[in-house]
Amino acid sequence: MKNRNYLIFTILFVLMTVNLKAQNADSGYGQVYQKFGVSQSTVNVQNKTSSQIQKAILQLAKNKNSGSRPKSNSQKSVAFFTPNSTADNFKIIADSVGQDAEQRTLFKQLFVGTKQGFEAEMTPKGRKNNLAAAMTFFIATTVTIYNDDPEPSEEATENLFQALSAMYDETPEMANVPNKDKQFLHDSLVAFSAIPLAFYSEAKDKKDAEMLKLAKVVAGALLLEILKINPNDVRFEGNILKFKNAQTTNQTAQNNSANQPPANYGITKYTTTFDDGWVATALNDYVQLQRNNVELRLFYPNKEWDDSRLNTVEPNDHFWAKTVAPQFNVSNVQKWSGVQYPIIYFQQADAVDKQTGKRSFVTMKIVYVNNQGYANVIVTVSPNRAVYEQQFPHPNDLDKMLNANRFAVTAQNIVGTWSGGVGGGGVEYYNAYGYAGMSAISTTDEFIFNDNGTYQQTNNSASINNGGTRFAKIQYNGKFSVNAWDLIANNHYNGATTKFTCQLVAVRGGFLLVVTDTRIDKRYTLFKKR
Repeated sequence: MKNRNYLIFTILFVLMTVNLKAQNADSGYGQVYQKFGVSQSTVNVQNKTSSQIQKAILQLAKNKNSGSRPKSNSQKSVAFFTPNSTADNFKIIADSVGQDAEQRTLFKQLFVGTKQGFEAEMTPKGRKNNLAAAMTFFIATTVTIYNDDPEPSEEATENLFQALSAMYDETPEMANVPNKDKQFLHDSLVAFSAIPLAFYSEAKDKKDAEMLKLAKVVAGALLLEILKINPNDVRFEGNILKFKNAQTTNQTAQNNSANQPPANYGITKYTTTFDDGWVATALNDYVQLQRNNVELRLFYPNKEWDDSRLNTVEPNDHFWAKTVAPQFNVSNVQKWSGVQYPIIYFQQADAVDKQTGKRSFVTMKIVYVNNQGYANVIVTVSPNRAVYEQQFPHPNDLDKMLNANRFAVTAQNIVGTWSGGVGGGGVEYYNAYGYAGMSAISTTDEFIFNDNGTYQQTNNSASINNGGTRFAKIQYNGKFSVNAWDLIANNHYNGATTKFTCQLVAVRGGFLLVVTDTRIDKRYTLFKKR
């Protein structure tokens, strides 16, 4: 396939520069769905898929440990569908991601060729026209490419297929998903597997390290965008697909509590004491702020929560059910009644803790910053309404507290390889991989900090001109030092010493490193690579 570089950078642009708003499916993968017009049953199934996959994998492991295996339903599985021979799903997908007629033609050729090879392998196994088979292909492809691992064993892919088949068969909504939607989902998974696979194969053939790096980025981004799976958290190990920090059945409820610091990320300073008396602590689900007898919870943006909100459900009701209702019994619930733009999403109530019986006054404020598209949820717990209103007379007084999600950096914490891109105030902190809303993906910045006090900063950029791709690299090497909120790097730009401000920001699954070049006010948002 000619001009594969051109295609890959096109898909990077299409998928990574979109604003992934929970309320808007008019871009990226959501745009493909919208153009096809899938049913509400299909949307419901897709919204649950990401959370069900890990459960299915864990159940398979449990079955294997007990000596049992999931039942195979063969042709009776709801994952099978009767195809419509006149459907041209690849044209719909190609038209959505291609920017002109030539690109659309090339994309469709790539998709058709990949499906032919895929079906040639599935037909002898009796798995042609099977949604679980396409999902297995997609996961195996993206996970393998992202980790640059050898192909998973046949037993590993078989185990994954069996787990996904059981997942679909145990999903009641699948009974209402029409054949045409199953076929479209199937073809979409094959098409979006073809893109990183083509790029990865060419990178391997040419032994092109830069192309390989970008292929991995594409694979990881697709896995995150389509299945909402953090690519840093999943890998084939032996004959099973394993998720990092997966909960096992013998773990206690305390292990699952939000009131535990994030573990295994090498961060030593989980707390920050501010001059005004607030103390911030990074927990699993939120940053906890405490001062005197008032507590604030800065919940981490959660894409699953955002995406699961129906347009018919008010944000207050949706996020209250996620953050307040699980812990408190409430009465005298009141919403903000003032008329203001932007809309103020605020709710308050008298509350009783379900576990301790302690009475309190609870509020929730939802903050949408600079059209980011995702919800920043702030929950407060105070002894009574008077105490709360003394500190926060107006709901908007809570907004500034979002800046308290910052933690000091130590030399021990910073050692390792950090990758990401340039981003400002609109960074989407969905998790430790989904930095900057993927908006800076075509310019990859990498910082390597070694335990001997040396550093290396690399800026890789790619541009397209007349169908060709140009790669550029800028690299600095020298010594560095860290002092809580400052990072000093010598032998930097023009051989001079550069001062960066730095901080760690807590997110779901770990921390991001945010460094700002004070010389040019350039901010990098970085995640730590394995």
